[in-house]
Amino acid sequence: MRKSNIILSLIFFYSIFIIAIPLIFPGTVIDLSENILSLMVSIVIYLVLFLLGVYYRLEEKNLSTKELSFIAIYSTFAAVARIPFYSLPGIQPCSYLILVVGYVFGPLIGCMIGANVAIISNLILGQGAWTVYQIIAWGFIGVVGGLLNRSQNKTPNKWVLSIIGFVLGFIFGWIMDLWTWMTSTPSLSFNSFLIVGLKSLPFDLAHAIGNFLFLYFFGIKSINILQRHRQRFMIVYENDIIGKEKDIKRKKTELPY
Repeated sequence: MRKSNIILSLIFFYSIFIIAIPLIFPGTVIDLSENILSLMVSIVIYLVLFLLGVYYRLEEKNLSTKELSFIAIYSTFAAVARIPFYSLPGIQPCSYLILVVGYVFGPLIGCMIGANVAIISNLILGQGAWTVYQIIAWGFIGVVGGLLNRSQNKTPNKWVLSIIGFVLGFIFGWIMDLWTWMTSTPSLSFNSFLIVGLKSLPFDLAHAIGNFLFLYFFGIKSINILQRHRQRFMIVYENDIIGKEKDIKRKKTELPY
């Protein structure tokens, strides 16, 4: 198993742990809703895991420095795309951007960009315990995008992609509902979670419809653009190969034996 996949698994299990903390240790020092230090530590742990993921992808030669630059630029672009729509509750164009980049570049890159979007955009919109849940939710969308296209060279069906985006809009909302449920309800029960979910239903529906429309009209075009961009990272010029072969031959002839 690749080390980068192990890191992705660690991110998944750590996210489960983060969600479970308020249920298992409510009101304690590690409860994100009660302690700002725990929140910052959690974000730092995510960043460390993502940096390890980048390191191992570089080590496995599955990631180039150009792709690394692309991750930073695309994360910033997707985060900025969220800000103009902030006044429209539930409309999140960054969700569609995260899904399509995960589709093209794989689960780990999709997860990293999803997490970066939450951290970067909240530098302007405001950080809080919700940031970690947004990291989990958007990271999950990026992972789903990567899992939809394991070969990373197919063009998806527009309707299928749009419907998946629609469903992910609700899943994102349910993850955020967990934060609301665990931090603002006096008693944690299924009924109280259902009430929170019903209150957020209009926003979740708006998010889902927004995802559907963005993916229906721009999804395939965005994927094609990203696939062409990704292919540029994989170009190896023949002259470079010939030059390397000559260097190897020259080194062999210089050996004393």
